[in-house]
Amino acid sequence: MKFLLYSIATLLTFISLQGQPIDETMLGQIVNNRSEKNSPANEAWLTNTFIKADSATRVALLNFFDARCNSNSPYTAARSLLWKAIIIYRSPFNKNDPYLFMEQAIGRAVESGDDFLLLECITIYADHCRATGKTETALFYYVKAAELMEKTGVGNFNNKKNAVLAGIGILYFNMQEYALAITYIKLGIDASRNAGNASDLNTIGLCYQRMARYDSSIYWYSKANLAAIKQADSLWQGIISGNIGAVYFEQHKDEQALPLLWKDYNTTLKYEPNNAGNTLHRIALIYLRKSNMDSALLLARRSLQIVSAGKPLNPLFIMNAHKAMSEIFKKNNLTDSAFYYGDIYHHINDSINQAIARNRLDVVQIKLDFEKTANRINTLLTEKKTEKVRRNLLLAGFVLLLATTWLLFRWQQQKNLAMQQSLLYKKQMADAAVHNAKKQLEEFTQNILSKNELIEKLQLQLLQQNVQVNEELLNQSILTETDWLQFKDMFDKANPGFIQQLQKTAPGITNAELRFATLVKLNMGNKHIATMLGIGTDAVRKTKSRLRQRLQINAEQELEDFIKNV
Repeated sequence: MKFLLYSIATLLTFISLQGQPIDETMLGQIVNNRSEKNSPANEAWLTNTFIKADSATRVALLNFFDARCNSNSPYTAARSLLWKAIIIYRSPFNKNDPYLFMEQAIGRAVESGDDFLLLECITIYADHCRATGKTETALFYYVKAAELMEKTGVGNFNNKKNAVLAGIGILYFNMQEYALAITYIKLGIDASRNAGNASDLNTIGLCYQRMARYDSSIYWYSKANLAAIKQADSLWQGIISGNIGAVYFEQHKDEQALPLLWKDYNTTLKYEPNNAGNTLHRIALIYLRKSNMDSALLLARRSLQIVSAGKPLNPLFIMNAHKAMSEIFKKNNLTDSAFYYGDIYHHINDSINQAIARNRLDVVQIKLDFEKTANRINTLLTEKKTEKVRRNLLLAGFVLLLATTWLLFRWQQQKNLAMQQSLLYKKQMADAAVHNAKKQLEEFTQNILSKNELIEKLQLQLLQQNVQVNEELLNQSILTETDWLQFKDMFDKANPGFIQQLQKTAPGITNAELRFATLVKLNMGNKHIATMLGIGTDAVRKTKSRLRQRLQINAEQELEDFIKNV
């Protein structure tokens, strides 16, 4: 009830302030507030004041907080730095770095020793980092916020606990740490004291799907769908249907998957085109399994078109679309196109894995920096407390001074030794974490190098195979249609794309001319060609003459040179 009355009072005060100079007395009371019960209402009041204020009022607010950022009171300085940062963040024309002031606010909050103030600073900092793509920083500070909530009993931050825990889960999901993601999202659902929303439940289903635990995945998708139905959210119903269809797709249950995937595509195309485009690549692959090549290729191209135009671009969806294109061309024996899209798929996949490795290393570094800052501040606090104790002891008198000084010296010596041991242990742990992260990155890099060596070996084997095929072609005779088909299959393997390009250059080329051209490509003379085809040398010369005319080769150019360059 008190909280409600306080909120109403601050709202009425806010209304009365519109169009008037800011009330610095009231702002001072809010900045110096040390009651966690009033923090949410104060934060709401300051936010509303800033959003609805004119430019002059915003400048006045910024000046007010700026003047108190260096206050001797860590509490006042922390709140002033935090709100200065928020105002700068929301002011597009201010060139200062808001995150620098937020980090300073966290430092002063640590110095204040107030866990609720520190929790407020950390949570706001993490929210802003997540909103601007600073994923690793957001993850670390969300985890610190969760630890503080557990330590302090949360207080009035109960309404934020679900969002913080779910946020940690989503960030871990993006880093492919699926088990951790499931743990935190479930904790967030428990904190909210309800069955969970469609988004959180769907993410748990995605985690189990990525872990190939399909029964658990279907279970959580079903719960997510019930939540979406309860919320009358047709968009989420479509997305979840597509995710269930994706599970069936991975299990090759195409008849069950196809209607669910089409429902997802048709539902989300207008509002979530990225999701629709990614769903379409699975539909294309199902048609490929059904040997419906034309439909598969058409849908795969449409999928690639949609995800490539997505805002923001989703590398995972673009990678999936290229993989589908590669598989379709591979099944159609269009090797060049299959390799082209396959190379792009592998390049994006490697980039995603490298980014994840970097993110994990960044989290370790952020943790190390935070611990260094906290240790530095704690050292300063210890020195201040020690100095105060010393002054008080001097006032106690000469007799007590000797005994107290000795006790203080021994206490200080032991405390410094313990602190040094603690700092050394934390540094060793941090160094070990950085070493492990670097080792993982080196292993990942070595894996890429191994892949490149394998590709070079395969290319060498293919070249050797082509030489063997060419030698075998020279010993063939083409007297029947069966001989020609066998010869053509071997020739295509050794010289991929040659026959197709020749037919494209001369659309009306005959089979006799085509056979003659393939033998010329193999550096055979007229006599050898006549023997292989079972015809006379005159017939060979006539075929050669007709082929020159069909290819429109001038008298100065040799037919053999033209064919070798195809």
